[in-house]
Amino acid sequence: MISKGFISLVVCLLHATLLNGQTPDKEVYRQNEVGWDWKTQAQEADLVIFLMGDTNIQDRENPVEAFTYLLPTLKQGDLRFLNLEGPFSGKGDTINPIIPHKKLWTHSDVEQVSALVDAGIDGVGVANNVTYPAFSLLRSLEVLDSVGIGYTGGGINQEEAHRPIIFDKKGTKVGFIQYSTLYWPYGHAATEEEPGIAALKVHTYYQPPKQVLDKPGQPPIIVTIPDEMALKRMEEDIRALKEKVDVAIISFHWGVSNSEEVAQYQRTLGRAAIDAGADLVMGHGPHVLQPIEIWKGKPLFLSVGNAVFDWWKLTYSREGLLVRVLVKNKKVEGVEFVPLIRDQDNWAVLLDPNEGLGAELFEKVKEISEDTPLRLIGKTINIDGLE
Repeated sequence: MISKGFISLVVCLLHATLLNGQTPDKEVYRQNEVGWDWKTQAQEADLVIFLMGDTNIQDRENPVEAFTYLLPTLKQGDLRFLNLEGPFSGKGDTINPIIPHKKLWTHSDVEQVSALVDAGIDGVGVANNVTYPAFSLLRSLEVLDSVGIGYTGGGINQEEAHRPIIFDKKGTKVGFIQYSTLYWPYGHAATEEEPGIAALKVHTYYQPPKQVLDKPGQPPIIVTIPDEMALKRMEEDIRALKEKVDVAIISFHWGVSNSEEVAQYQRTLGRAAIDAGADLVMGHGPHVLQPIEIWKGKPLFLSVGNAVFDWWKLTYSREGLLVRVLVKNKKVEGVEFVPLIRDQDNWAVLLDPNEGLGAELFEKVKEISEDTPLRLIGKTINIDGLE
């Protein structure tokens, strides 16, 4: 019997192969060059926030070109946040080793940070599985400090790693916290005295299937449960943040690489974050799109996929979403998004969900998101049913 996880992986790889075999037409690039046309019912928003998933800037002769086709749209926003999956600490040497357990991985050279500066990125999350070792984390945080980009999810100790970044824009306070369930078991999670990331421990159990006696060889049932103390700390962090801000956005690096199948703990954590006060939850880490859900009137993106991603080994996974959050009267009034893909030359471009590759990705999101009400308004996808 073939496991659901294996089937999901095959489907993802086939979908990636399909996308890799096509190139957006010239009209797509023209649309990106002038900035996206957001025809929504919330045009009078007080504040516009853009969110992106896994982002890695490497080996670019001219890093400021990384967001070339996204830049006209990103300039329309007031705040821009993404997951920085690759510290700016150099490619690795005897002092700064490449991650021992991640074959052929390289970190980013310091000068590559200019890509984020030119794109106007205001904040990044650094809690993820490649922000390692501690030397690389701390060097990268120094680089981000030097160019004025805020960060959350890492620091010189646990208290700093769990510290949010808060922006006061147009009279509205917006806060971000990022956690990672994906981390190396030693020297990676911040402790009270040691540097590291805001790691969130998850327990994994394997149960035998119900019909194991008469059908040997079946895969086990995988059960994933957040650690009780880690969950409590997360909830306390979010409640404390919500007391200080009008809008709280929680970012998680989680899930299984290349899998559209959602691990049990992802929903547990995402829903708990909303229960604790989060206005939106954004997941990333699987490098493919996963469902969008609504929990108690708040949006839960289980995986928004990739944005700009330069590590050569991830050329197979090119899909993602650009999420636009509309804030009015200090509350989230609307959330919408546009499909994003990296073309064969690794340029990240936005896609019209009405046609071509954009329509393919929209159909995929609708299918995996099941009953979540998604509606096309012009060239954007709106999430209905939010409170």
